[in-house]
Amino acid sequence: MKTFHAAYEKRNLGVDTYELRPEPGDTPDTLVAEEKRLAASGAQYLVMKTPVDSPEWLFNLPGLGYTFVETVFHVAIKAKEYHMPEEIARFDRGLTVAERAETPDRERVYALIRSGVFKSDRVSVDPAFTLAQSGARYANWLAQMLAKGGKLYEVLQKDRPIGFFVIVRVDKRTVDPVLMGLYDEARDRGMGALLHKKTLDTCFTWPCDRLTSTIVSNNAKVLRVYVNAGATIADTEYTYVKHLD
Repeated sequence: MKTFHAAYEKRNLGVDTYELRPEPGDTPDTLVAEEKRLAASGAQYLVMKTPVDSPEWLFNLPGLGYTFVETVFHVAIKAKEYHMPEEIARFDRGLTVAERAETPDRERVYALIRSGVFKSDRVSVDPAFTLAQSGARYANWLAQMLAKGGKLYEVLQKDRPIGFFVIVRVDKRTVDPVLMGLYDEARDRGMGALLHKKTLDTCFTWPCDRLTSTIVSNNAKVLRVYVNAGATIADTEYTYVKHLD
């Protein structure tokens, strides 16, 4: 059983978190033994990720107290195959993209994220957590990515920012639009697809041959935009969580 101590989640969520992935030969009994070991060391929140083609985990994890929370899709788009469908592209009128490198701009974006931009991820839908915890988690994650060289952008309608995205470099050939969010979904209904268009357009202004990213099933609309823009699904996995007493 591969086990990773996500120590940063203690600051984000207030609980000692571990991520687990089964290896060949692991069984539910292996997981139970590992869980006992982690609990003894202070673990409070477990995140289990499994391949989708593993019925042994699919059918046994609920009985062990794990809750299925999302499917994760790992996607890739080659630069030469990127194409945004005309039914989306034709609405891209008057939208601009601005890089945000100054501290006041970044702090403003962090504050917007903390106010509750994300409402459908596995943390925000979990009754054990709050929207404030979810917002703090994303704001902290964004700050960490920027500290490591990622770039923050906002999409503007005239002078009004409607959303943000961040791009990080994976390697010399690959970039990743790791995180993006629409500030006010109620006010800007229908603008999500355009936010993704501007994100992908900006990715391919970087020197790269392709982009890779992860998309969760709680936000299936994003997956549809990516696939229509030329993405292929490279891998898929299930995510389960468990809160320990």
